[in-house]
Amino acid sequence: MNKMDFPAQGSTELVPDADVNSPEALAPYVDNGTDLFSTDRYVSEDWARAEWERMWTRVWTLAGLAADVPEVGDYFKYDLGPESFIVTRCGTGENDIKAYYNVCQHRGNRLVMSEFGSTTSFKCMFHSWEWNLDGSLKNIQDRETFREEVVADNPPLTEVRCEIWAGFVFINMDPDAGPLEEFLGPLPDHLKAYRFQDMKIVKDLETPWPCNWKIGHDAFIEVYHVHAVHPEILPFFHDTEAQWDCYENGMTRQLLKFGEISPKFADQESLNDGLKMMLGEVDVDPADFDGEPNEIRKFVQQAKRKWAEARGIDYSAYTDNQLTDDWNYGIFPNVTFNAHPEGLLIQRFRPHPRDVQKMTYDLMVLIHPVPDDPNYSVPAYMGVEEGTDLSGEVRPERRYVEYGEEGLGPVISQDAYMMAYVQQGVQSRGYKGARYAETEQQLRHWHTELERYLNGEK
Repeated sequence: MNKMDFPAQGSTELVPDADVNSPEALAPYVDNGTDLFSTDRYVSEDWARAEWERMWTRVWTLAGLAADVPEVGDYFKYDLGPESFIVTRCGTGENDIKAYYNVCQHRGNRLVMSEFGSTTSFKCMFHSWEWNLDGSLKNIQDRETFREEVVADNPPLTEVRCEIWAGFVFINMDPDAGPLEEFLGPLPDHLKAYRFQDMKIVKDLETPWPCNWKIGHDAFIEVYHVHAVHPEILPFFHDTEAQWDCYENGMTRQLLKFGEISPKFADQESLNDGLKMMLGEVDVDPADFDGEPNEIRKFVQQAKRKWAEARGIDYSAYTDNQLTDDWNYGIFPNVTFNAHPEGLLIQRFRPHPRDVQKMTYDLMVLIHPVPDDPNYSVPAYMGVEEGTDLSGEVRPERRYVEYGEEGLGPVISQDAYMMAYVQQGVQSRGYKGARYAETEQQLRHWHTELERYLNGEK
C-alpha cells in the first residue's frame, strides 16, 4: 500500500515527494483511538509492579556506551528499578561486551558499587567470592567449609542479554527476546548518517525528579508545549509544522524544523536574533543576507554544506533537512534521541526502585569531535556549558544534581520545573485523564504500546 493512501491526521509531511524507503518518508498513520488514558499509571503501586513484571523485564533498554568499556576489564554499572547490572568488556573483539546481574551468588551482595571501573575479576567485598570477566566462577573463599552439594554447580554470574547498536549497549532481561535491531525497527536505518559510534560524550548528568518516570518521559515526545514553556525558541523554531511518525514496538519520531519562525511568534517580518544566530553559525554575516526570513532554513542548509567542506567535515550522507532540523526519536520504553550532525542529546527516564512518584532523569550529550573552531557549536538547548572541551579527548565525570539545581541547561530546566506540578495534578479528583491532540499522537501511540505489555498482548 502506498504511504499516500494513509491520512496524515495532523502530521505535516515535510518532504511530500519522499520515496517510501527514505528516512524522511511519512509513516503510515496508526489509529490508536480516542480514549482518555487513566491516571493510575502515574500513581498506582499495582500499576508499577505490573510494569516491572510484564514490561521492564521483557524489553531492550539503553544501559550505556560501549566507549565506556574500551579495554578488557573495564566496566560500568547500570541500575534500573530494583535491579543493578554490570556491563564489562571481557575480550578484545568489537562486540566482546557482556552484562551480568550485579549480585554475588553467595549471599546476594552487590559486586560493584562504583559507576565506572576496571578490574581483572569481580570480587565480593563481603566474603571474597570471585568471578572471572566471562562470568565463570574463579574462587570460593574457604570452599572446603561448604558441603559439595551446595557449590557443585560452580555458580557463574547470572548473565543478561546484551547487544550493541551504533556504540550503544542495550540489555534485555528476557532470554527469549528477539534481536535488538528487530526491536528498534526502522530507527537504525534512519539514523545511520549520524554515525553515533564515532561521537564522544561531553556531558553526563543524573538528577532525581519528583514524578513518575512516565510523566518525565511524556514531556519530551511532543512539542505542543513549546509555545508556553519555551517561547524564546519560537523566533527560529516552527512548532506547528512538525512531522510525527509512529512505528512498531512503540517507537516514535518527530522531525522538527529549525530556521523558520513559528506562526505563534508576533514578528514574522524581521530577521530576528535567533535566525541571525543560525546564519552566524555557518559563517554568514546577517548583514550580507538579502533574502526573506522564511528563506533562512533552506539557505542555512546549503551554507552548512560549504561550511563543513571548508573544514574537512563530511556531511554528504545527510539530507538537507538533517542539517538544520532536530530529528527527535522516542525509543521505547524510556529513551529519547535528539539527533543533529553536530551531536546527539540522549535523555533517559528510569523508574525509582521503591516510590512510584519518583524517577531518575539521565542526560548525555555526545558530539563529533571538532577542530579548534570558536564558531563551532552544538544546539543551544542541549545545555552544553560555555567552555566545555569539545575535543572528545577526556570523558567528563558523571555529575549528580538535585532537582531544581542548575546543570540541565535553560530549556530542559524549564521542562523539569513542570514535572512536580504535573505529578500533583494527575492525582486530582477533578482530573479525568489525558486527552491527546493529533499533534500528541506519539504519546497515545506510546501509552497504547505500554498497555499491550500490561494486558498480555505482548
